[in-house]
Amino acid sequence: MTALTLDWLHRIAYALLIASAIPVGLAIHQFIKARHAAYYILRREALGRAGRWVLAALVLQALAVALLVVPPRLVAIVHRPEEPVLDTPTPALTATVTPTPRPTRTPTVTPTRRPTATPPFIPTPTPIVSPPDTALTPIPSAVPAGEDARITLVALAIEKDERDRPVEPGDEFPPGDHWVYLFFAYEGMENGVVRTFAWYKEGEFIEFCSDTGLWEWGQRGATWYGCRLPGGWEPGRYEIHVFIETLLQGIAQFVIAEE
Repeated sequence: MTALTLDWLHRIAYALLIASAIPVGLAIHQFIKARHAAYYILRREALGRAGRWVLAALVLQALAVALLVVPPRLVAIVHRPEEPVLDTPTPALTATVTPTPRPTRTPTVTPTRRPTATPPFIPTPTPIVSPPDTALTPIPSAVPAGEDARITLVALAIEKDERDRPVEPGDEFPPGDHWVYLFFAYEGMENGVVRTFAWYKEGEFIEFCSDTGLWEWGQRGATWYGCRLPGGWEPGRYEIHVFIETLLQGIAQFVIAEE
């Protein structure tokens, strides 16, 4: 391996180090975006993209370090000093390796502890709000909820995509004949636990949208619950109260605005 080859390898290594700054910058941007995202799904997607950019930066830096460290060591191993010629006083040519300072690692963004999903509604249960009367009637086949069972409200929207994710989530929607979807995540659940979705318009119970029944979505995941009122949604303030048994998990609030 010639000195010219080593020089080109060093240039490539430094170029890789410089190039690694690009995914580092993109990762920082995604972490900032995740920190300020309004909804859990958006934060999760931004954190995923940030992780991939951090990984790309680490790969580029690892290749650069390998190009800077490995070739000079190979030269030192392969090109050993020749035996001195006894008939001449000229010492044998020995391959010398110019020590190259090991580059310090470009600071990278280390993902901090993933922020817990902060629902835009009521994040923790509160004993102040009671379930509707329809939720107090025992269901014989129900199973008790575990201590770690919880539902986290994520977003509201009037449309969802083919992967059952909210499209343009918000808390203010137009009047008319359309669905309103409540998206939520859950964990620690068991099929057969009593759950209640109670809908209200300005404090008045909406029986058509409300439902008390047995959980059927498994132990952990994310899904949605929706309602489409006959005759369409009229202007006003609405709330969705979500319960596991009689324990409130959160309140989603939205407005049907005047046209």
